[in-house]
Amino acid sequence: MQSTGKIIISQNLAQNLGIPINPYIQVRAGQIILTAELVLSNESGNTYSISSKLAEALYIKHPKSMKLRYDREAGHIHLGPTIGVLSTFLPNKEEFDPTGVQADIIYLSNMGKMVPGQVFIFTPGSINWSNNTTRGYVYKQISADRGVWISDIYPLPDVVYDRVSSRISEGKDSIRSTKNRLMNQPYLKYFNPHFLNKWKVHQILINNPRLHQYLPETRLLNTENLEEMLRKYKVLFIKPGNGSLGYGIIKLKSNEKGDINYVVNRGRGRLRTHAENAEDFMKKTKKIRKDKQYIVQQGLDLATFRGSPFDIRIIYQKDGRGEWQISKKFVRVAAPGSSVSNLSSGGRAEPSKKIFKYLYSRKEIIEEKNREVKVLCQTIALTLEKLTNETFGELGLDIGIDKQGHPWLIEVNSKPRKTTETEYSKTIIRNSFKRPLEYSVYLAGY
Repeated sequence: MQSTGKIIISQNLAQNLGIPINPYIQVRAGQIILTAELVLSNESGNTYSISSKLAEALYIKHPKSMKLRYDREAGHIHLGPTIGVLSTFLPNKEEFDPTGVQADIIYLSNMGKMVPGQVFIFTPGSINWSNNTTRGYVYKQISADRGVWISDIYPLPDVVYDRVSSRISEGKDSIRSTKNRLMNQPYLKYFNPHFLNKWKVHQILINNPRLHQYLPETRLLNTENLEEMLRKYKVLFIKPGNGSLGYGIIKLKSNEKGDINYVVNRGRGRLRTHAENAEDFMKKTKKIRKDKQYIVQQGLDLATFRGSPFDIRIIYQKDGRGEWQISKKFVRVAAPGSSVSNLSSGGRAEPSKKIFKYLYSRKEIIEEKNREVKVLCQTIALTLEKLTNETFGELGLDIGIDKQGHPWLIEVNSKPRKTTETEYSKTIIRNSFKRPLEYSVYLAGY
């Protein structure tokens, strides 16, 4: 039998894992499977090692960092985990923005050194499908303010953590076909596969009766639906189905005469104007909407902090046991005169404890609100995964609190942007980057 190198396993480990004792055995790293000579050692404890020839053939860089398990169903030894963070490009600008994609990817690469196995960044164009390998990149700091990307060849990974950073990139045929091909690999797990569409998310979540009281009434935007919603609510929000960062959101108010005053959010700028009725509004905003899908949503009478509306941003992630946890929670307070709390639109971050203390004087009320928000997050995440049959390892949840203290789901984001700098807890920042990698280790079977 043709074999490549050796794997030396202690008799204790072979017995504990139920590894069949044969002269040869299949060994897998990522998506590469080879036949190796199996050698049993008399060493005490659960130890193993692999020959340099086998390590080279499996593209394992540091064999001592790899864990070993026996996959009974497949009948092979699995060395791992191999974790690939998929990005559309490898940013390396001299000006470092702590809220940008570059900071996100670099921080993830650095956190990868704190989990077992091998973690690398890779791009769709770096894959060699003919031999199931990819060029992967690891960030190396060479001075206090400068680093370089070190590249090497790795096996296609056990787990892909999708960090494709823009909807435009995700929509390209080449990106879509690469992602589909990765998802069809026999031993590969893939999570956070795509951005979420607001209308589709609403249609999914409304199927769970437990969520009805937390979902603002939402419809697809057309003249008929807008007219009906105007009859029911004095304030409406018009949102792009595939929008993010608050761009393109329109706040709409109608008066007793039926006139409509509306404000278009343009990042840090706002356009204030009016329309005579729903039909006039649709005509005047056609250029802004560009025939893209929009939704019309019930306006909420949200609680305010010193006169400004706010929402709670929660980074909700799975941990190393595959269980959902709140990794980060803060409040985004809208800029003066604005109804949009996104930080990119001029909003500011505040600790949730500070805002809850401002709203509610009694400790037990604050604890009850936090419990209700926690249960709401879990219900949303479990419903989304169950009804889409997709795997998510992290979500960004925006929760509003109205003036009666009732929580509302404003938005769910599958690609939450995480900052690498904070004036608050650095441990929270570190955990928010590390948890998806710990979840990746869990998904790989370790």
